[in-house]
Amino acid sequence: MSVKFGVLLPHYGEHCTRSRLIDGSQRLEELGFDSVWVRDHLLWKPHGMEGSDPTFLDGLGTLACIAGATRRIELGTAVVIPIRWPLKVAQDFATLSFLGGRAVHAGFGMGSNSAELGAAGFDVNDREAIFTETVEICKRVWSQDNVTWEGEHFRFANVSLNPKPAQSLDTWYGGTTRASVRRAVAHCDGWLPGRLPLATLDDRLRLLRELAAEAARPTRWGAIPIVFIAEDRKQAFDRVDVPALAGSSEGSARWLKPPSGEFRTPADLEGLLVAGDPGDVVQEIRKFEARGIDQFVFDLRLDFDRYEEKVELIARYVLPSFQ
Repeated sequence: MSVKFGVLLPHYGEHCTRSRLIDGSQRLEELGFDSVWVRDHLLWKPHGMEGSDPTFLDGLGTLACIAGATRRIELGTAVVIPIRWPLKVAQDFATLSFLGGRAVHAGFGMGSNSAELGAAGFDVNDREAIFTETVEICKRVWSQDNVTWEGEHFRFANVSLNPKPAQSLDTWYGGTTRASVRRAVAHCDGWLPGRLPLATLDDRLRLLRELAAEAARPTRWGAIPIVFIAEDRKQAFDRVDVPALAGSSEGSARWLKPPSGEFRTPADLEGLLVAGDPGDVVQEIRKFEARGIDQFVFDLRLDFDRYEEKVELIARYVLPSFQ
């Protein structure tokens, strides 16, 4: 199976605009991208590398708007966190699928911000149980009628959700730890980590394959690396802030170190970072392709001020190499 290419949308931060999302997604469809993806937060505080603008549009609402403005491009969440009643999550995704009439990728995660979960009425210490119940409830009501659920946190009886999704929804689990791989295999169809150095990714992929084999079920995987692309490779690398990227993930303490022992150069961030001219970017994506990736999502968040220019460059020079 050939790799599919998606784009993380600029639905947050100082460069978020209506035109950039709606017109931009129409253009992504024209350019041949396979999917668009959104993040999920209730109380969003930008990472230091993301600036300071607190703008953040609801991800599912954004995807619904884009579904009405496009015809075929697939819609994905990377990822929904446990800040909603599970039946509401199930209804939102089913509605998106019904109205969109195309593939929807339901990405789930656990979140980490205690204030965010608390503001939604949940305890951060319960987040794993809430995630587990949420994804299992969703799968049940998406495919069955008269569902009864008696869980640790949620209970309901004789519930039918209509309309059902227009087609089966793929479920993905986000996260970069070995525990996240276990959750992906136990509860979802695929594993979709964010930023991971290549050595750490390989460690997680070995575990993914072992667990998938034990469970006798296929498990897909994707990745969402930070991307800097420019026609001149020096211009691309000039924007790379290695120290900021090396500490940009909550899971960075669990990353395997490069041979030098520290993340000091762009090369040390291989896998987490895809940067350079179009030829460099193709070469880096080939490394993911060789490992059997299913979904490669371009994370251009540090180039959102040049978003249109970057997706045009990717479509013109990178995508054709994989078609």
